[in-house]
Amino acid sequence: MLVSILSALLATTTAAAPAKAPSGLDALAWFAGDWQCTGRFADGRTIRSHESFDMALDGHWLRMRHDDVAPGRYRAEEWWGPAPGAKGYIVTVFDNGGGLRHYASAGWNGDALALENTAGTGYIDRFDFRRLDAATYQVDYSHRDKAGAWRTGDTLRCTKPATPPR
Repeated sequence: MLVSILSALLATTTAAAPAKAPSGLDALAWFAGDWQCTGRFADGRTIRSHESFDMALDGHWLRMRHDDVAPGRYRAEEWWGPAPGAKGYIVTVFDNGGGLRHYASAGWNGDALALENTAGTGYIDRFDFRRLDAATYQVDYSHRDKAGAWRTGDTLRCTKPATPPR
């Protein structure tokens, strides 16, 4: 009988589902998937890219990959996570030019999400995301000029294809 009770306890213990990792990323899950993007630089040149988002490291991070379509050459990988001890998000960007940048966001404000560079001095930039509909967002990349005003560098409109690319 003791063997039966111990066997039942062990079976119950091993069958228990692991606890869900608290991510704080539920509001960013909307980005998950593949996106095709088109837009323009401030000087009018056309830009095209592919962006993909997926949950990573047991749901604790949202990973984003940006790849320009030729002739563009910019590539980046971003890791988005909840801000420790605060409302909002932190983002770290690694790019193919050897760049490393850190951003912070207060979170969604309606359909808008701003990521602002956390550097105190030097080149300060930001990304402003805006959900346009269930399968479209726009992102504006801006930087501060010497007078402190934001200047748009490029704008992309990204659409989630009805069927994922192969």
